[in-house]
Amino acid sequence: MNDSQRPDPPAAPARRGLRSSRKPRYMQVADELRDELRRGDHPVGGMLPTEAQLCERFGISRYTAREALRTLEEMGLIARRRGSGTKVRSAEPQVRYNQYVRSIDDLLQYTQATRFQLRHSDRLVADATLAGWLDVRAGTECVLLHGIRYQRRMLKPFCITDVYRRASMQGLPPGFARVEDAMRALIEGELFARVGLVEQSLSAVALDAEQADQLEVEPGTPALRTLRRYFDPKSRILLVAMTLHPGDVFSYVTRYERSDVMRGV
Repeated sequence: MNDSQRPDPPAAPARRGLRSSRKPRYMQVADELRDELRRGDHPVGGMLPTEAQLCERFGISRYTAREALRTLEEMGLIARRRGSGTKVRSAEPQVRYNQYVRSIDDLLQYTQATRFQLRHSDRLVADATLAGWLDVRAGTECVLLHGIRYQRRMLKPFCITDVYRRASMQGLPPGFARVEDAMRALIEGELFARVGLVEQSLSAVALDAEQADQLEVEPGTPALRTLRRYFDPKSRILLVAMTLHPGDVFSYVTRYERSDVMRGV
């Protein structure tokens, strides 16, 4: 068994910097290092202690040290390069969302992993474009929920979300007097159980001044526009959601596998 696979030695309560907690030890170490980054103990552009130094300081194995560093790297706090050490990139976690999609379940994890903050709701008459999205006649009364999505426990916005639906209670959760309230309950908790099909289209756009202000970026910033149409198991439209993500905080990853590849070739 090599050193990287060796289990952690017994806890050393007198070690400086490792607080008592029921969290996994790599998370304890990551939390401690993140606090130090926030305090400026390790300035941006400088180097973080080596794995060996972390092992010595916290009384942990190489594996645990690497997992702690991996956690910080995923937050955008550090950058690791073999042979060059670990460089500090930021004192605060970077708001970045990578979505890996292989099924509808994966797609709907997006709503469960984020927090939706409603800014306002409106009633509007469907024009030709909106009518096409919702499969209704032009002139049909529709409802719009406009809001911002945040990654949970993060304060910086990373997505504008506009949710549309015709002004009807059909297919929405019961017990609500207003379509707006039922729509909000659907997108915040019950969408996963009600969706049978999702259609999605992606396009590149530039954020206008109002959109940029809401996302706290510069006007003209490149963005990814996602249009999703959510259907119930009977192929009836539940709602349509259009989202805007600044290009530098969101990536969308899909995986395709051939079904006709011969085994053993």
